[in-house]
Amino acid sequence: MTLMRTAVTSAIFGLSLLSSVAQAAIPVYPNSGTENPELYSFTAAADGDLVAYFTGSTGSFENILGLIVNGTDLGFSSLNSHLSAPGDSFNFGPVSAGDALVFYINVEGGIYTWASDKALNDDAANHVWSTAYDGGDFSIPEGIFVTFEDLPGSSSDYNYEDLGFVFTNVKTVIIPNGVPEPAAWAMLIAGFGMIGSAMRRRKATEVRVLSQALI
Repeated sequence: MTLMRTAVTSAIFGLSLLSSVAQAAIPVYPNSGTENPELYSFTAAADGDLVAYFTGSTGSFENILGLIVNGTDLGFSSLNSHLSAPGDSFNFGPVSAGDALVFYINVEGGIYTWASDKALNDDAANHVWSTAYDGGDFSIPEGIFVTFEDLPGSSSDYNYEDLGFVFTNVKTVIIPNGVPEPAAWAMLIAGFGMIGSAMRRRKATEVRVLSQALI
């Protein structure tokens, strides 16, 4: 009887050890208690399906993942922080390379909704942290790890552990401290230049038309 009890105890310890090892590589936000200063722009990396894999949750609220593609809300997934197990997945379906992606969570039946785009959050807080993920835990493949903070900015603990996912077929651009990188600034300046040129051409056309009308 004692031998059997010892064997059972050893088996439970072994399973616990395996479980802790299995979760060891899931990324952890390094500055818990401080709002993440990095902002992100997520896009589809290639034509094909976008799949989300649940990595876990420590939040007490029930959170559900949703996705917006090019401004169109695809609705909620079946990944629920209280009902899903690490490794569970949801296929949002096909996307095209370059599609703009916004991930969001619905908190406790709608008391809050927080998006990966800080500009969409009515508390003006950053509710996500993201990094690359090498794959392996819970049979989750390589992808982009995104984890959420579900409390409002005024009362948040900023641990970014309330709902975590790995997304496949996603590309991330990081904007440290919310300031665009030089390449991004160059694109913005070029865009403003194109808009200015278009407005000048339009103005010149209007002047010619008006002159011809007066002749």
